[in-house]
Amino acid sequence: MRPFPVLPPTYYHSHFMEMLTFVREVYGALLGDAETAFLSAFEALSPEAQCVYIRMSNRKRAIFTRADLDYSEIHHIDLSLQELHEQGFVRGLSPDDYRTCLDGLTRPALTDLARAYEIEVKSTWPKARLCDHLHGQLSFEDFLAALADTPRFLPAHRETVGFLLYLYFGKLSGNLLGFTLRDLGVVQVRQKDSYQARFISREEALGGYAYTRQLRALKGATPKAYLAAADVVTDLPPATTEFTQGLRDKLLHDLGRFFERQKDNERAVEFYAQSGLFESQERVVRMLYAQDDHDRARTLLEAMLDAPVHDEAFIFADDFYRRKFNGKRTSVFTDLLRDGPLIEADDLYRGLPELAAARHYEAQGFDVHHVENGLWPALFGLLFWDELFESEGALSSGFDRLPVALRDRTFQHKFAEAITQKLALIERGDATEIILDKWNRHGAEENGVFYGWPGLGDLIAAFLSVAPPLSVRQVLEAMTQDFHGLRDGFPDLLLMGPDGVHFVEVKGDGDQVRRHQLARLNLLKTAGFAVDIARVTFVPDPDQIYVVVDIETTGGRSQSERVTEIGAVKIQRGEIIDTWQTLINPERRIPAFITELTGITNAMVRDAPVFADIADDFAAFMKGGVFVAHNVNFDYGFLSQEFRGLERPFRYPKLCTVASMRKHFPGLAAYGLKPLSREFNIDLRNHHRAMSDALAAAELLRMVNAKRAGN
Repeated sequence: MRPFPVLPPTYYHSHFMEMLTFVREVYGALLGDAETAFLSAFEALSPEAQCVYIRMSNRKRAIFTRADLDYSEIHHIDLSLQELHEQGFVRGLSPDDYRTCLDGLTRPALTDLARAYEIEVKSTWPKARLCDHLHGQLSFEDFLAALADTPRFLPAHRETVGFLLYLYFGKLSGNLLGFTLRDLGVVQVRQKDSYQARFISREEALGGYAYTRQLRALKGATPKAYLAAADVVTDLPPATTEFTQGLRDKLLHDLGRFFERQKDNERAVEFYAQSGLFESQERVVRMLYAQDDHDRARTLLEAMLDAPVHDEAFIFADDFYRRKFNGKRTSVFTDLLRDGPLIEADDLYRGLPELAAARHYEAQGFDVHHVENGLWPALFGLLFWDELFESEGALSSGFDRLPVALRDRTFQHKFAEAITQKLALIERGDATEIILDKWNRHGAEENGVFYGWPGLGDLIAAFLSVAPPLSVRQVLEAMTQDFHGLRDGFPDLLLMGPDGVHFVEVKGDGDQVRRHQLARLNLLKTAGFAVDIARVTFVPDPDQIYVVVDIETTGGRSQSERVTEIGAVKIQRGEIIDTWQTLINPERRIPAFITELTGITNAMVRDAPVFADIADDFAAFMKGGVFVAHNVNFDYGFLSQEFRGLERPFRYPKLCTVASMRKHFPGLAAYGLKPLSREFNIDLRNHHRAMSDALAAAELLRMVNAKRAGN
């Protein structure tokens, strides 16, 4: 592993100054008096005073003592603090800070404080109650006197710094960790010649900052905090753009949910009705209907049908309206599920319905891929890569992942001509080369539009070679109009066969079809694709194939050790139908104690294949099978790690013969492979060699399956 680079002692100072320079250059027109004054005053500080202030600003702690600021790279802490105080960058405690300061003290310190002023407290009180009691019984002046030997102080301008960081990152950020991770090589950044301001006006930036802070404050908040937020929501900056309106709508929706949970339906409807979110409209309709206010519910539904905000809203309104006002007895969801195929899978696939469905369709001759939300965003992102990421001002900073044109929903308007041209290429079937070129150049780059995985390029090429070009165009055209609404909810599986392509949403027992999933199915179906919702039910399958596996390794930790041998036995209907075995060169020395245990020496594996050379053969042997092993998580974990190192998936249903023997044969003295083999007269001639152990575990599987079949 390549070592991380060593950062200079005052790396955080460089990061802070980089952020300030960037904000001044890109957001100069958006800065107000407070930000401008801060920038000028900060730049006039001595470098060491700047370092102290940045250190304080980067920490979550609100109140500091001198002892909290001992940093080896800052040589004159006291002089720096004095300078910061004189220039208004730190201040002493005020009465408003009293309770916060109490919260920062330890319980022993609080108890000593109470004892010093003869305030009676109980040792059983939780710390919050102890703070409340002292806050009520001890004056602020007496509290300050008690702290005279250890004065407290706070960094000023925290809200201004927070706003500057918000301008840079586009989200609330209390520190500059992103810069550090960049310099360490942990995160990628996109260096551009120009960046576009993420906000069109100061009003939008201030509104976004205010609403984002309010939304964060409500995460896990108490009822008191929700009530306070409800009282001040009208005092927040006006929502002048689609971006700030979206944040305001979310805040209003969260307040509506709070009051609905409190059974205050009147206030819940009040806040929901002010929100433009579809989810809020849905809650209002459902609440009004439940309160027998059918006329208002009908009026809202008709308005949603006339001007739905997106497909999901139309599906809900149409379905609810027909069921409640036109006498339709079942919902769209029920109808689609009723018409979909029913797949029976072995109960060992329980919890893996997509894998069970994939095995089912593979047996029918389909080429099956689990694509879900991977394929369509990737097609969109690669087709329009130049417009999204390479155009002037495509990003707002090097740390951005989502292009500006998608974030502010201007993509279709801004790139109308290029969109028309590229969609025409798609319709003619001439865009494959462009898309694959972008994949080869940029597929490994982190971005906020799609995620890549090994083999995606080959999948895209295969898909575009058989999918109807006009259908592909229609889906991608819809994504250019509403990427945010259409970036998720796509079906789990893509099937490709002689008759073209087929998309399947898979649901196991008890799974529900979510509305956005139904909307994506409708989008694909409208575009001309075959779509289904497949239901998977789980029953014992006597024809199931099991692959009993045993491995030997260089040690016990899959994260740091390697496989040295694999033995595998394929069983169907209780009979061994195939075996597979190999030694593996672990590309490291085998410890002596492992050789003593297994008998596998370094000389034995020196000329053996490495894991990458046998991965295809082993995957082919495993195909369609249930992975079985004695202490299955050990063997499965090692092989998963080996495949992960090759950037390849490894996913199978599992059966553990240790756990199964405990369940079906309780009360035995021990459940290791050797004592179980002795107990049931199973031949185990060469224990701790892979094939011998796999054959013994296969005999245990026969016994377990006989019990499972009997049950």
